[in-house]
Amino acid sequence: DEEKDDDNSGRNEDELLVKMKRGQLTASLLIGKSDVGVWALKHGWSDESGVDELKQLIFSSDSRAMSIASELVSAASSVEKARPLLANLVQEGTLEDLLIHPNADVRSGAASCAAKIGLASKALSEDEGEIIALLDIAIELLFEEDEGDNESDVKSNSKQKAIELSKSLPKSVQSPSVESTSMDRGIEVMTYIVSKTFVKEKIVAGYKPEGSPPDRKSALERLVEIGCAPNSGDAQLAFGLAGIFNLLAVSMETLRKEAFIGKEITKEQYDQLQALGKTEEEKDIEAKNDAKEEDTPAAVRERIRKLANANVPRAMVKLLDGSTSDSTQEKLFEGMGRMASEQSVRGIMIQQGCLTSCLQLDKGEKPNEAEEKILRQARSCIAKLLVTTNPSILTVSQKSGSIGPLLKLVKDSDATDLMHFEALLSLTNLAGFSDETKNRVVAQKGIPILSYAMFSEHEMVRQAATEALLNMVPHPTMMDYLKKEDNLKVWVAFALDYETNFACARAAVGCLAMAVPDPEFANALVACPKFGEMIRTLLECGQLELMHRVFAVVASLIEHGGKCRDAVISTGTGSFCKAYLESYHDEKNVKEFNFSPAERGSLAATLSLAKEIVKLLS
Repeated sequence: DEEKDDDNSGRNEDELLVKMKRGQLTASLLIGKSDVGVWALKHGWSDESGVDELKQLIFSSDSRAMSIASELVSAASSVEKARPLLANLVQEGTLEDLLIHPNADVRSGAASCAAKIGLASKALSEDEGEIIALLDIAIELLFEEDEGDNESDVKSNSKQKAIELSKSLPKSVQSPSVESTSMDRGIEVMTYIVSKTFVKEKIVAGYKPEGSPPDRKSALERLVEIGCAPNSGDAQLAFGLAGIFNLLAVSMETLRKEAFIGKEITKEQYDQLQALGKTEEEKDIEAKNDAKEEDTPAAVRERIRKLANANVPRAMVKLLDGSTSDSTQEKLFEGMGRMASEQSVRGIMIQQGCLTSCLQLDKGEKPNEAEEKILRQARSCIAKLLVTTNPSILTVSQKSGSIGPLLKLVKDSDATDLMHFEALLSLTNLAGFSDETKNRVVAQKGIPILSYAMFSEHEMVRQAATEALLNMVPHPTMMDYLKKEDNLKVWVAFALDYETNFACARAAVGCLAMAVPDPEFANALVACPKFGEMIRTLLECGQLELMHRVFAVVASLIEHGGKCRDAVISTGTGSFCKAYLESYHDEKNVKEFNFSPAERGSLAATLSLAKEIVKLLS
């Protein structure tokens, strides 16, 4: 009898080993050849019942078998066609044995599967309690390797045997996921649930699972710690971390809008079409879910501030330092760009190395399409960071090094209008700072690039390009550009177009006012065919900001004397100034117009210039 028992025991162990090999092979196929893997899970095992044999691995009480089962369900849940085969395992509670197992590797794979299957199921994905339970599991897995495991010997032995079993398979089907750590699995689970708004809020608020040790770090602190670890950027978990940081800094509404960029239909139009095929009851349910998931811009900004204060930018920089994956780099630069949208954290981000990381990105002289996208993300991040940043806090290399990437972004035809606009604002900021930055713009052939951007179809891009060139005055190269007849005609035309684009016209007249003290430019301006029309039109336009600037142009021209003075007189400016002073010299008359404080200041400035012009002409 004892011999029979030994024989049965040996036979059962052999059978279990065969099932383990099948499970390992199927997991490998699901990762490498998903269609074949799905077939193998459904039909490729004995009796064409792979799921039944999978259950036997789960219920075997053998740590090695349960570890392989955990890897298998995790791999299968990543494949859409395989999920229906696992749905019953979740609903029946079969995965419970894996989720409560003392071996962290076993728990992690099952948790990953539960997250993917659960979120694919509408009912489970809307159950806040279920999602919090998954978040707790994910957080526990993040701490496994630091805090140890009560069954560390079992864990180590089980994992070693699983790896040995993997090596016994042909190299073409060995599973790379066998060597996934508990930390990898924890991050994987978190990437699936962090899209939920309430999960984001909990994480940035310093969430810890109930019953956590008092001295344990919060989930966010642990994620930052993992990201800042040596060689973290080269680790398997880097892409998951990048995705988590990225999602924490954005709303689902923004992600949906971004998905329609470049499409023939907008998000709003798509929603309207979808609504046509829904019943009132379905619309009510959807409205309730949308309200539950509402993520306001103010809430996103507050999250970004908390992320910055938790050193998330530094973690992203560390991940970039060691990353060679294009996908990881793209996620990280995209995440940095999202954070840089919040003005209050830009200084912190620069201090923690984000600007330097963006400037150091190098993809060679001929980047491929994926690398071009990464470069675009990095340049866009530079633009966002420098829109409002005082250039004086930047190092010399940061100031000069930013100009080239920003100009390349302005030239990039695949960049969005928003990217162009932000790059131009940053260039305006830098160009106006010093002669050195102006020299750098010129050295990078920036004037032709900026002048081309003045003809953008988007009016705010045109305005920003005009303002950027305005800040290049009085650089000699910029003055030479303005003196050319064809270029000057464009600036005069922009000044006259105030009814269509007031801000652009204001910048154009401002540029003329700054350049006109140069005698050669002054002569070129009065020789322009539409000079007289521009002066008369802007004097009579009724826009105090434009009138202030054109009065400054006129005053400088009169001081030049000769042809310039004569040209001004021929426009009737002297008579206009006298009439203007007579109309508004009385404070009682001014009060009738109900000017705002800002308008009162502009009015005072125009009256002062009008008096000066009358005096110069007398």
